[in-house]
Amino acid sequence: MIWGGIGGVVGLLASLPGSLVGILVSGFIGFSCGRRAAVAGKKSGAFSGLVGGAVAAPVYVLGSTIGALLTARLIGASEIAATLSEMLGTQVSADLAWTYFLFSLVLSAILEAVILISVSSAAGALANRE
Repeated sequence: MIWGGIGGVVGLLASLPGSLVGILVSGFIGFSCGRRAAVAGKKSGAFSGLVGGAVAAPVYVLGSTIGALLTARLIGASEIAATLSEMLGTQVSADLAWTYFLFSLVLSAILEAVILISVSSAAGALANRE
Protein backbone atom coordinates (compact mmCIF):
# COMPACT_ATOMS: atom_id res chain seq x y z
CA MET A 1 0.00 0.00 0.00
CA ILE A 2 2.92 2.34 0.63
CA TRP A 3 4.18 1.94 -2.93
CA GLY A 4 0.66 2.49 -4.23
CA GLY A 5 0.49 5.78 -2.33
CA ILE A 6 3.89 6.84 -3.63
CA GLY A 7 2.90 5.85 -7.17
CA GLY A 8 -0.35 7.78 -6.84
CA VAL A 9 1.42 10.97 -5.75
CA VAL A 10 4.03 10.68 -8.50
CA GLY A 11 1.25 9.94 -10.99
CA LEU A 12 -0.73 12.93 -9.76
CA LEU A 13 2.21 15.23 -10.45
CA ALA A 14 3.08 13.56 -13.77
CA SER A 15 -0.48 13.61 -15.07
CA LEU A 16 -1.33 17.22 -14.21
CA PRO A 17 -0.63 18.35 -17.81
CA GLY A 18 -3.80 16.54 -18.84
CA SER A 19 -5.50 13.33 -19.88
CA LEU A 20 -3.31 12.45 -22.85
CA VAL A 21 -0.16 12.65 -20.75
CA GLY A 22 -2.00 10.68 -18.06
CA ILE A 23 -2.79 7.86 -20.49
CA LEU A 24 0.78 7.74 -21.78
CA VAL A 25 2.43 7.74 -18.36
CA SER A 26 -0.02 5.38 -16.60
CA GLY A 27 1.71 2.26 -17.90
CA PHE A 28 5.10 3.39 -16.62
CA ILE A 29 3.73 4.33 -13.20
CA GLY A 30 1.78 1.07 -13.00
CA PHE A 31 4.84 -1.00 -13.89
CA SER A 32 7.05 0.70 -11.34
CA CYS A 33 4.38 0.68 -8.64
CA GLY A 34 3.47 -2.99 -9.16
CA ARG A 35 7.06 -4.18 -9.27
CA ARG A 36 8.04 -2.35 -6.09
CA ALA A 37 4.87 -3.42 -4.28
CA ALA A 38 5.53 -7.08 -5.16
CA VAL A 39 9.13 -6.94 -3.96
CA ALA A 40 8.16 -5.22 -0.69
CA GLY A 41 4.92 -7.15 -0.10
CA LYS A 42 4.41 -10.38 1.80
CA LYS A 43 1.57 -11.59 -0.44
CA SER A 44 1.83 -12.99 -3.94
CA GLY A 45 3.33 -10.70 -6.56
CA ALA A 46 0.22 -10.27 -8.69
CA PHE A 47 -1.94 -9.51 -5.66
CA SER A 48 0.59 -7.00 -4.28
CA GLY A 49 0.74 -5.34 -7.70
CA LEU A 50 -3.05 -5.27 -7.88
CA VAL A 51 -3.34 -3.64 -4.46
CA GLY A 52 -0.58 -1.12 -5.29
CA GLY A 53 -2.27 -0.23 -8.58
CA ALA A 54 -5.69 0.03 -6.96
CA VAL A 55 -4.31 2.44 -4.35
CA ALA A 56 -2.45 4.53 -6.94
CA ALA A 57 -5.21 4.70 -9.58
CA PRO A 58 -7.69 7.09 -7.91
CA VAL A 59 -5.02 9.66 -7.06
CA TYR A 60 -3.48 9.31 -10.51
CA VAL A 61 -6.80 9.72 -12.32
CA LEU A 62 -7.62 12.72 -10.15
CA GLY A 63 -4.40 14.44 -11.25
CA SER A 64 -5.02 14.08 -14.95
CA THR A 65 -8.66 15.12 -14.59
CA ILE A 66 -7.77 18.23 -12.60
CA GLY A 67 -5.08 19.13 -15.13
CA ALA A 68 -7.45 18.73 -18.06
CA LEU A 69 -10.21 20.72 -16.35
CA LEU A 70 -7.84 23.59 -15.55
CA THR A 71 -6.59 23.65 -19.12
CA ALA A 72 -10.12 23.58 -20.53
CA ARG A 73 -11.15 26.39 -18.22
CA LEU A 74 -8.28 28.51 -19.52
CA ILE A 75 -9.20 27.74 -23.12
CA GLY A 76 -12.93 28.29 -22.62
CA ALA A 77 -16.00 26.43 -23.81
CA SER A 78 -16.56 28.77 -26.75
CA GLU A 79 -13.05 28.11 -28.10
CA ILE A 80 -13.50 24.36 -27.65
CA ALA A 81 -16.83 24.61 -29.50
CA ALA A 82 -15.21 26.56 -32.33
CA THR A 83 -12.47 23.96 -32.69
CA LEU A 84 -14.96 21.10 -32.68
CA SER A 85 -17.16 22.90 -35.21
CA GLU A 86 -14.19 23.36 -37.50
CA MET A 87 -13.06 19.74 -37.16
CA LEU A 88 -16.52 18.19 -37.58
CA GLY A 89 -17.77 20.60 -40.22
CA THR A 90 -20.97 21.33 -38.31
CA GLN A 91 -22.05 23.88 -35.73
CA VAL A 92 -21.39 22.76 -32.14
CA SER A 93 -22.69 24.86 -29.26
CA ALA A 94 -20.54 25.70 -26.24
CA ASP A 95 -22.79 23.61 -23.96
CA LEU A 96 -22.54 20.58 -26.23
CA ALA A 97 -18.76 21.01 -26.52
CA TRP A 98 -18.46 21.10 -22.74
CA THR A 99 -20.58 17.94 -22.50
CA TYR A 100 -18.33 16.18 -25.02
CA PHE A 101 -15.29 17.31 -23.08
CA LEU A 102 -16.62 15.99 -19.76
CA PHE A 103 -17.55 12.69 -21.40
CA SER A 104 -14.02 12.40 -22.79
CA LEU A 105 -12.64 12.99 -19.29
CA VAL A 106 -14.69 10.09 -17.93
CA LEU A 107 -13.49 7.79 -20.71
CA SER A 108 -9.91 8.90 -20.17
CA ALA A 109 -10.13 8.29 -16.42
CA ILE A 110 -11.46 4.78 -16.97
CA LEU A 111 -8.74 4.02 -19.52
CA GLU A 112 -6.00 5.34 -17.23
CA ALA A 113 -7.24 3.30 -14.26
CA VAL A 114 -7.51 0.10 -16.31
CA ILE A 115 -4.02 0.53 -17.77
CA LEU A 116 -2.45 1.38 -14.42
CA ILE A 117 -4.05 -1.48 -12.48
CA SER A 118 -3.51 -4.14 -15.15
CA VAL A 119 0.13 -3.18 -15.77
CA SER A 120 0.73 -3.00 -12.02
CA SER A 121 -0.69 -6.50 -11.53
CA ALA A 122 1.37 -7.88 -14.42
CA ALA A 123 4.54 -6.24 -13.13
CA GLY A 124 3.89 -7.68 -9.67
CA ALA A 125 3.50 -11.16 -11.13
CA LEU A 126 6.70 -10.78 -13.16
CA ALA A 127 8.64 -9.51 -10.16
CA ASN A 128 8.04 -12.74 -8.24
CA ARG A 129 9.09 -14.90 -11.18
CA GLU A 130 12.59 -13.48 -11.19
